[in-house]
Amino acid sequence: MSRDELRRSRFASWLLHQCRLAGYDIDDPDTHKTILILAAVALSDGLDEATTARVAEGLAVTPQELTDAYIHEMRQCVLKEILDHPDLARLDRRLDAIARAD
Repeated sequence: MSRDELRRSRFASWLLHQCRLAGYDIDDPDTHKTILILAAVALSDGLDEATTARVAEGLAVTPQELTDAYIHEMRQCVLKEILDHPDLARLDRRLDAIARAD
């Protein structure tokens, strides 16, 4: 995912909004870098339990709210990456055909 795509992601927008609500200086370049890094990790690999807990605490949200904010978009990104691979795209079409035949 490119830097521009990350900036436009729903999760990065959500993080920016939550940072604003939590009183962080959202005009600070370091805040924006942190948001982009966190969004990149969450949308590519997800966040581990410890990171989720720390970020949620810093934003004054629950760990579940944080996870809910990125999980759907993460799944869509991962699926896109998988389907961009020609062999996996063919496998996906084959599995869809098998599922429709049943």
